[in-house]
Amino acid sequence: MWNAVTYFENLQKKLKLTKTDYKFCRVTGLDYLEGILADVKGSKDYIAVDDTDDGVTIRQGGGYFNRRSVVVYILKKYDLKSQTDREEKTNETRLIHKKLLAKLIKDSNLLPDLMYLDKNRIPYHEVGGMFAAGTCGIYFIPTIEEPVELIDNANDWDA
Repeated sequence: MWNAVTYFENLQKKLKLTKTDYKFCRVTGLDYLEGILADVKGSKDYIAVDDTDDGVTIRQGGGYFNRRSVVVYILKKYDLKSQTDREEKTNETRLIHKKLLAKLIKDSNLLPDLMYLDKNRIPYHEVGGMFAAGTCGIYFIPTIEEPVELIDNANDWDA
C-alpha cells in the first residue's frame, strides 16, 4: 500500500525549491491543519499531507479495488497587505505543484506502489483569500486504486 505521507516528505527533502525553506507536516483534513497552525511562528512555507484515509471500494473487471484520495497542500505565507506578494508566492506554489506532479507521474511508471495511480484526472485547487495562518497556495488530490482481497472466511464468524 502506497504511503503518501512518506512519499511526499521524501520529495520535499529532495526538491531544490522546497528542501530548505519548506517544512513538511501532516494534517488531519481541511478543518484540522494542526501541523501548520502549531508551527505558525516557526515556518513560513509548508508541504502538508492529509493523513486521513478517505476512499471507496469499487468493483473493476474481475476484482475489487480501494480507491483512495490523498490531499497535498503547498502553502506559503505572504504579506497580507500586498496582493503583489500574494501573487508572487502563489506563483511559486504553482511551480512546485507542477514539479511534484511531474515527479509523481514519472514515479507511477517506476514504483510498484504507484502503479495504480489515476493519471487521467488529478484535480487541484488554489486557496483563495487568507488561508491557514496567513498562507496562500494550492492543493492537489491524487487518487490511487489499489487491489483489495475481500474474502469471507467462515472462521471469522460465530455460528
